[in-house]
Amino acid sequence: MYLPLTQWDFAIPFGGGSISVRPASGSPVLLARTIATALTNVNRDVAFDFRTMTEQVNASLSQERLLAIVSGFFGGLALLLAGLGLYGVTAYAVSRRRTEIGIRMALGAAPARVVRLVLSRVSILVGSGVLVGTGVSVWASKFVATLLYGLEPRDPVTLVGSAALFAAVGALAGWLPARRASHVDPAEVLRDS
Repeated sequence: MYLPLTQWDFAIPFGGGSISVRPASGSPVLLARTIATALTNVNRDVAFDFRTMTEQVNASLSQERLLAIVSGFFGGLALLLAGLGLYGVTAYAVSRRRTEIGIRMALGAAPARVVRLVLSRVSILVGSGVLVGTGVSVWASKFVATLLYGLEPRDPVTLVGSAALFAAVGALAGWLPARRASHVDPAEVLRDS
């Protein structure tokens, strides 16, 4: 159907229209000058711009892309805060057990044994958190399934990857206080008690 732009009355209140052109061969950018000449020959007052389909698609997805970047930032921030919280709780628990650790080391416990003791308790805490978090994630995935594109709500790679990441952050957050506890001088701890 041929419809001249001058008879296209419904486009005027909206500020214009869109014309898509597909070249038979070559880049569509090469047609820009030819199309501009043809349009200005019809009406010199017409304003137009040329955008490739890739640019149009990128422009239409800019809000979703920004939302994904902001969500990723807040996810990383939540991971950092969870790691700092776990470190704080572990450091506090180790400091409360400083006398016990000093007595163990005075009785001949090796520093590696003290590190294993602290890390075993942290691993129980982190392991139970990962299990509960995975269960809640699998349950809540049905509510966010419509927001996901190109990803299954119960994607095993994502679940295993996030569980491994949280376990690694938990291990690092528990290892620092455990290492510090293994360097405690037993005589100084027993003197302070």
